[in-house]
Amino acid sequence: MGDYPIKQSRSPVELTDQIFGPATKYVELQDEIYCQIMRQMTTNSSRLSVARGWQLLWLCSGLFPPGPKLIKHTQRYLESRPRDPLAAGCLQRLQDFS
Repeated sequence: MGDYPIKQSRSPVELTDQIFGPATKYVELQDEIYCQIMRQMTTNSSRLSVARGWQLLWLCSGLFPPGPKLIKHTQRYLESRPRDPLAAGCLQRLQDFS
């Protein structure tokens, strides 16, 4: 999300492929990605980092839903942030899986 510098310059597509590529192959990674994104956005003081986190969460919510143990937590997280413009979009994308 840009909080820490990376050694080599990479395009946003390369970075998102690195994050989501393995999760599309291994279901076990999907909940971990949701948890990490939500965790990194919680109490993050960098607006840019949070904005990137919302973009990642929006992409994630369109690729795969959280597992049964995480879905309610994810929905509550999104519902608790009505001021974030992508929160409603993420919720809608999750409902589309139902």
